Amino acid sequence: MPFSVYLHFPYCRNKCSYCDFYKELYDPEHERRFYEALFTETRLRGESWPSEDRIITSIFVGGGTPSLTRLDLLARWLEELKRHFTVLEGLEFSIENNPESVTLELLESYKELGINRPTFGIQSFKPKLLKLLNRKHSIRDSQRAVYLTNALRFENFGADLIFALPRQTSRMLTEDLDQLIELEPPHISFYQLTIEPGTPLAEKMARGKLKPVDEDLTYAMYRGGCEKLAEAGYVRYEVSSFAKPGHECRHNISYWEGQDYLAFGPSGHSFVHGRRFANVASVNDYIISLQRGEYPVEEDESGVAERMVEAIMLGLRMTRGIDRRQFAERFGHNVEDQLDRRQYEILIESGYIIPDRGRIRLSETGFFLADEITRRLIR
Repeated sequence: MPFSVYLHFPYCRNKCSYCDFYKELYDPEHERRFYEALFTETRLRGESWPSEDRIITSIFVGGGTPSLTRLDLLARWLEELKRHFTVLEGLEFSIENNPESVTLELLESYKELGINRPTFGIQSFKPKLLKLLNRKHSIRDSQRAVYLTNALRFENFGADLIFALPRQTSRMLTEDLDQLIELEPPHISFYQLTIEPGTPLAEKMARGKLKPVDEDLTYAMYRGGCEKLAEAGYVRYEVSSFAKPGHECRHNISYWEGQDYLAFGPSGHSFVHGRRFANVASVNDYIISLQRGEYPVEEDESGVAERMVEAIMLGLRMTRGIDRRQFAERFGHNVEDQLDRRQYEILIESGYIIPDRGRIRLSETGFFLADEITRRLIR
């Protein structure tokens, strides 16, 4: 069965105040050791992989800050990947970038490697909000990154924007959206800030130095942002994902639809042939395991019940919703049987859920309350 590949690059030059992804401070020598382990992991996976299931349909390099990586080492990993798997010609190949690290030479090198979908963590154009997030780029860095990407004629690329930040007003968000839309990225990820436990932002909240954005204001920001993006020609295909037609992120869609994906690197999570597992969230442990010729893997013991809950949660986040037939074929159960029947009927009657054409999906109004609706539905 074809599958997607994710590579977690675990290094950053600084740690953003809101991020809880696994990362380490960048060190060139440590990076070299990481790649040596990565080459071993790729070889081991390739040697044990079923010969009939070797087709890779998309690649996504995330992190961390992948735009820091040595491209000669990344190129060697791609060679190793192609040695063991079939990487389709012209497949979607994404890589995350911090705007301050983007140069013309970097983007030209991406093209040479076959990377055709860079994404940029812009997050905001407001200096005081970037400082709050501990982002190191400037407005000019963001503008230059997108300008160079357009100049090199990348047909697809994405930009990320965060809303519901402490001290952010509706006017500030409107100005951020206006500036981003003016740059015309084919894809926009429009995320609500989540305060994750253990992050510097969470600690400031706990000490009372920051206050979370009011729920009503958060709702208004999201709704207003959706309307502005729609007016600019962006189509929402997932709660936080907007694209010009034909520029949706196929890699992320494969996750949301429950297709197979294989992750490399520390903390990478995989789902293959119904089995879920994750690499250890430690570069040092990852390296030591692979030096021994062992997989640095932790098994996920959850079963079908948890998979069905996950499929419902992810399916409802997508504009097209949950395909009843595909759900039944995948799990051997009808999706309606996994829902709280009373809540399901109430939500249909109130217009938040639309059951049509073999699918269950949220209405336009329902999308603004997606998390709450999901909580009510799942028994």
